[in-house]
Amino acid sequence: MIDFSDTSGSTAKVITLSIPGFDPANCVFMVIPTRSQDIQSAEGDATGNTKSYPYVTPSDGQVVLRSANPSANLGNTNQTRIVAKGFAVRFKT
Repeated sequence: MIDFSDTSGSTAKVITLSIPGFDPANCVFMVIPTRSQDIQSAEGDATGNTKSYPYVTPSDGQVVLRSANPSANLGNTNQTRIVAKGFAVRFKT
């Protein structure tokens, strides 16, 4: 379970998942919301940032998820607050 529901303030929440064998060259990481309130009702949804997918950085053996883009000014940018499941899928090589 990936839980960003408690994010707030000017510090991004960072979750690092260790995934042995994960290789961005032949794997994909997916984030799927588990609560209906975490799905945007429309493209122009005013609460869109709080329902957006986390910023994901894949690398060999791990995936790092952040509640906001690392370059965002969190003084004026909402962070994601979703609760989701994460899935790593490896493609046959």
